[in-house]
Amino acid sequence: MNEFVAGLDGGGTKTAIEIRDLEGNVIASATAGPLNYNSQTKEELCKTMDTIIEIIHNIPGGIKGCKSLCISTAGISNKEAITFIKEYVQSGGITCDIMIVGDHEAALYGAIGKPDGIILISGTGSICFGKNIAGSSCRTGGYGHLIDDEGSGYAIGRDILAAAVRAYDNRISNTVLLELVLSEINGCTIQDIIRYTYKPNWNKTDIAKLAPLLLKALSKEDEQAKLICNKASDELVKLVLPVAKQLELEQGNLALLGGILNHYEPIRTQLIEKLGAHLPKLQIIKPQNDSVTGAVLIALERYKQQGL
Repeated sequence: MNEFVAGLDGGGTKTAIEIRDLEGNVIASATAGPLNYNSQTKEELCKTMDTIIEIIHNIPGGIKGCKSLCISTAGISNKEAITFIKEYVQSGGITCDIMIVGDHEAALYGAIGKPDGIILISGTGSICFGKNIAGSSCRTGGYGHLIDDEGSGYAIGRDILAAAVRAYDNRISNTVLLELVLSEINGCTIQDIIRYTYKPNWNKTDIAKLAPLLLKALSKEDEQAKLICNKASDELVKLVLPVAKQLELEQGNLALLGGILNHYEPIRTQLIEKLGAHLPKLQIIKPQNDSVTGAVLIALERYKQQGL
């Protein structure tokens, strides 16, 4: 019988699936619907998991051939989420060893290639997570847009909107951000900005969509944009410092992940410079792999450790 391990990386728009044989060779990849306990109904989650179970069933060796499964997803700080997902997958016939980990854990394993280092993620939200060779872990940030997510696309978009309304009120001057926001949302007045910000079915991604305006404003040497950029890099540094200190990884490896750190060069440059001043021996490395690879590698390591 063909035997394999499987890794899932569940997100808000899709779930990536990777299957590897017991030697670590990739034998299949696939996608399913979104898998995020915090943002989906149980009916939606069940639909996605049904698809995942069917995909695994159709791998040569079938469900019985799956020896270890790692599911990476957000929202697992809620114990009910772990129980619900695990029991549903098991009810579908998958009875192998099942691990459910936070998406930041799989991201770390994928980026570093082993659970020993730090990742800083800044996309729509922000979080820093690290683990050392002794197995101790530490996380900062990632508490959601209402109380956290500093240095993220959401926070940048929010600060751009704040600068726009202040410019309208003449509380600040010499900024193109008001003009850029109105153009982006096809608006003409401050009321259009308010409607955009507080519209029904509002989503934090709607605010994060305004983040690219920062780069446009920076290209014009806009002073308010410079302040927003500096604030974002400062907040991201604050996420890294306590993780590196607590885990004694001041000379360890740090991988930078997410759209802001990959595509917003001014923020990335400032971040690296500031980290260099605080942690001169910290090594910033290029991520090796993505989160779904991290998940399947966790499953493979678990299989080998337990001799399943």
